[in-house]
Amino acid sequence: LRRYLLQHGESLDGIELRAAIPVNLRPIEEAKRLGNAFGLVFVQLPVGEESREIRTLQIKTQMDELKRSPEALVTLGILRAVGFTPSEIKRWFVEIFGRRLTCVMTNVPGPQQPLRMAGQPLETLMFWVPQTGRLGLGVSLLSYAGSVRLGVAVDAGLIDDPDAIVQAFQEEIAAMMRDRS
Repeated sequence: LRRYLLQHGESLDGIELRAAIPVNLRPIEEAKRLGNAFGLVFVQLPVGEESREIRTLQIKTQMDELKRSPEALVTLGILRAVGFTPSEIKRWFVEIFGRRLTCVMTNVPGPQQPLRMAGQPLETLMFWVPQTGRLGLGVSLLSYAGSVRLGVAVDAGLIDDPDAIVQAFQEEIAAMMRDRS
């Protein structure tokens, strides 16, 4: 996102981007059950930091701390409770969340062995992160059979060139791979 913002002439001084990150709360032994059991954690994206290494470390540190905290479990409880309220309260709740967030981002580890449907191999899988409220950006990563798919969903009223975001992600990942060499 830093790369995209800079390419579009945005100043990064004082900019704050917050991402909602779904966190799986289901024990591994229940992984094959249908349905979801996830809470949300909220991560500050350090787009103002110039160093890619420091940005990555800051996000990893935040995620490690948040995964050890009760935040995801608390948000799961809140989301479940809000689900039982009248529509007006649900809309109000979504609006509050939307004001404090920039995007939803998720990473889903998919099957590492190719799947078949009706006897035919599935070449790839893809999903789109759920978005609601005023969130202008959703980013989804899915690994499947040795590959990774990136999905970017945007609000066309806020971002008129989603391909530029995809390109910026690809450039950043390529730079990270060069750094590893």
